[in-house]
Formats: sequence, C-alpha cells, structure tokens
Amino acid sequence: MKKALTLISSGIDSPVATWMMIQKGVEVIGVHFSNEPLAFASPREMAIKLSKKLGVKKMFIVKHGSLVQVELMRNCENKARCVLCRRMMFRISEKIAEQEGCDFLLTGENLGQVASQTLENMVVTDSVIKMPILRPLLCNDKQETIDLAKEIGTYEMSIEAASCCNAVPKSPLTKSLRWKMEAEEKKIDVDKIVQEAVDTADVLDL
Repeated sequence: MKKALTLISSGIDSPVATWMMIQKGVEVIGVHFSNEPLAFASPREMAIKLSKKLGVKKMFIVKHGSLVQVELMRNCENKARCVLCRRMMFRISEKIAEQEGCDFLLTGENLGQVASQTLENMVVTDSVIKMPILRPLLCNDKQETIDLAKEIGTYEMSIEAASCCNAVPKSPLTKSLRWKMEAEEKKIDVDKIVQEAVDTADVLDL
C-alpha cells in the first residue's frame, strides 16, 4: 500500500484531494501548517476535525506562523512571501514524510487559482524537494471541487472556518524565478528553521 503525507488546511480543496487518495486505497497521514499567532486557532481546529471525518489517523501540526512566516516577514521581499512560504512548507513536509515512510506528498492545489499556484510558481516551489507531489485537483473547475466537497460532507465544515492568511502581500509574485527565490532565502537560516519546525510539530493520534 502506498503512503502519502497530505498538506491539509481548513479550506475546501485539500480535504477533497485527501478523500480522493483514500478512495484509491492510499494510506494518508496529515500535516497542517498553523499560522497562529498571525491567524486565529479555528483553521487548525477545523483541519483536525476534517481529518477525523476523512479517516486520517495521524496528524502533524507545524507552528508555521511563529517559526516560518515571522522570519519571512522580517527578512524577505514582501511580494515573494507566498512562494517562499510554499517552498518552506514543502521542505518541512518532505522531512516529515521521509521520517514517516511516505511515498509522496499530496496537495489540494489547483492550477492558477491563487498566486502560489500558477504554473511558474509551482515549478519554483517543487524544485526544493525530491519527493513526488500529487495534485489530484490540479485541473479541476472550482465548482467540481465544491460539488464533491458537498457530496462527501466537508464543504460546510470548510466554509465555517474560512479565513485569510494575514501574511499574504497585496501584490504577490505570480511568475517567480528560481534564482531570485534562492537569493531571498539566503537572508534566513533555511535549514535551521525547517529542522525546528519538524522538531517542534505537535503529533496527534486522531
């Protein structure tokens, strides 16, 4: 049986992507990137609730807001923050996935839906890790995903916890360049932050 680490939020898309892989017989464990104290605790609590409903048995809660977002906001170019954030999330996820024996990462990303999910930005974010990333909703129309979320009973839960990330810049990059993101990352201690995020993550048995 294949094993995946799913990056699960309280939003509509990632629970649907998780459900789809579970239906394929994939064993799934979760990781949630909590943006506290830059956001309320409700997205974290709803991500846990959604994971339980989907049958995810184990979940990591990464202290993303206090360990990663704060460092990016202090040190890096404002408009690059979304791409840099995603690159950090993938690095952290890969480390957790490796220690858990996962075969791939799983996301609810949808091509072009938000700034970090343009084709150019996906290429730049994917480049920081070697582990495969599966995106079952990549080319879905948004309404298709909403309809499926309603069918599996996650839609109302997701919209109940709807919230925006307070770290998102007004004009995020939509066409990032790898060398520029690497230059921005030299302003922070990437390896140290990633390791601390992995080491301090809360591990929940659901």
